[in-house]
Amino acid sequence: MFFRVVPLFVTAALLPAGELTARYNLNLKRVTEGGPPPYSTELILADVIPTQGRRFTEYSGDVSGRYVGALSRSALDTQRSFPALDDLVTKILALQKPGGYFGAGFDTTRMGFPESALLWGNGRLLTGLVEYYRVKPRPEVLAAARRMGDFLISVAPALNSVEGRDKLDSLEYAAGYICWTSQIEGAVALYQATRDEKYRTLARQIAPLILRKPSQHAHGYLTSMRGVVTLYEATKSQQYLEMAEGAWNDIMNTGNVLVDGAVGERFAPELVRTEGCTEADWLRLSLALWRLTGKARYLEAAERTLFNEFALNEFANGDFGSRVLSSDGISMSENREGGGTGQAWWCCTLHGLRAFPDIMGAAFRSQGDAIYFDLPTDGALSATGMSVAADSSLSRTGSIRLRFNVADGRERTLLIREPAWTRGIAIRVNGASMNAALADGYRKILRTWKSGDVVDIHYTMRTRVVRDEKNGKVAIFHGPWLLGVDSEMNPDYFNEPFRENTVDMRPAADGSVELKAAAPAAPGPFAIPVARFSLPYRHGGYPMLQSFAVLRPIAEQTGVRAVPWVWWLRIQPR
Repeated sequence: MFFRVVPLFVTAALLPAGELTARYNLNLKRVTEGGPPPYSTELILADVIPTQGRRFTEYSGDVSGRYVGALSRSALDTQRSFPALDDLVTKILALQKPGGYFGAGFDTTRMGFPESALLWGNGRLLTGLVEYYRVKPRPEVLAAARRMGDFLISVAPALNSVEGRDKLDSLEYAAGYICWTSQIEGAVALYQATRDEKYRTLARQIAPLILRKPSQHAHGYLTSMRGVVTLYEATKSQQYLEMAEGAWNDIMNTGNVLVDGAVGERFAPELVRTEGCTEADWLRLSLALWRLTGKARYLEAAERTLFNEFALNEFANGDFGSRVLSSDGISMSENREGGGTGQAWWCCTLHGLRAFPDIMGAAFRSQGDAIYFDLPTDGALSATGMSVAADSSLSRTGSIRLRFNVADGRERTLLIREPAWTRGIAIRVNGASMNAALADGYRKILRTWKSGDVVDIHYTMRTRVVRDEKNGKVAIFHGPWLLGVDSEMNPDYFNEPFRENTVDMRPAADGSVELKAAAPAAPGPFAIPVARFSLPYRHGGYPMLQSFAVLRPIAEQTGVRAVPWVWWLRIQPR
């Protein structure tokens, strides 16, 4: 085990209050108060009755399970209560079938779409009920979860067989065999709640059956792999950690992770749009592997996804959903399957909500008397005798503030990670500059911390390019943010033939570039003024004239109406 994770947010006074918290609150408000559609009891229960009153009720337990699980974890981490959740869970339990499942029916001799969809939804509901039980240990909830686990054990022989796998794999991609392999997550969670070996055995039986295929539903596969990580934690068997690391490396090395940190809704070659569920899964898997191994590549991948695709994927009303891909970045046109950009309240909005606690939980870690600040975003940590919270204003001031609450007066070491996308960091403790030594990528401060101590960290960010040798284009980053040109601020850039546009710049040998800051703009929601630049370019229709566009982070999409962006840019030939 690389290090110990301490439970979050024990001290109410030190809840985070920065930029990621604002995104979390936007998403949480959408789920608890927003719409359309509002998450009413009628809407949520439709998939466990089931009734055809809304979309995707055949995935019995999908929306209800995600809703219960995400809100349960949010209640724990934000110290809020959701009284209606208890009544909702009671109503869900009353709809459990005698066979232990939720839904219309299950026929192991048929093993078609209805069975596959029911498996997927029941898997989400089993996970959600166990997460609720961890917050409110009601015996009837655990009893219902046990009946679900026993149902899965009863159908396992048919589903673990070659015939069962082949039947499900012949179905539509979102209803394939991953609807069975994703049950690992719920089975392990149930084992951890009950310590009943039969549920861990079920997870062990399923794990070797996971297979990644071209054009596969990425969310289902990544959910299965997240289950494998929890199986490793429940068994300490190295084969499962190696399996998860191998799957992560395979996805990374086969072109399935895009420059903005996105994994597509489907794996290549059907990588035509992103999906909020997939991005949440990729983030959570990467952060889990970082936590267990300490390998920097996992943290760096999660960081890129968080600051770019995960932010881009959050809509102005707090929903998460899908963005259509093109060779230039995203576009607003529909893809060849007829799907387009849009909010997905039935899955992505809730899965995004479930990801926030994992992200904030990765900001800090503790090792003995050492406190590490790893992920430059909002987060909090509580350890024996002290707690600390991080409030990020990285997008507005390039800084993050750490606040301490200490009861025991012990000497502790604070280690602050200096990311590769910086030119360096400056640290002030209670307003005084601190010359902290750099070792192994961390700035180190040894101090007897007191309640009320404040550490301000300022990040001096690099502007740099990432080259795509296949298409001869570059993507431009400033600090952790991928920059793009959008039609809201740059309508002239998108006049035909804009795909022949070239930019006037010459990157240095290390990829660094120098750009002039754009003229100050009126602040908007989720604006990132520290990363706005003036981009000199030549329009494809009149390349003899130099023009200028505003280059800004694609993460700002959350605060603007739906507009096309491009972020792969062709450099002017010299």
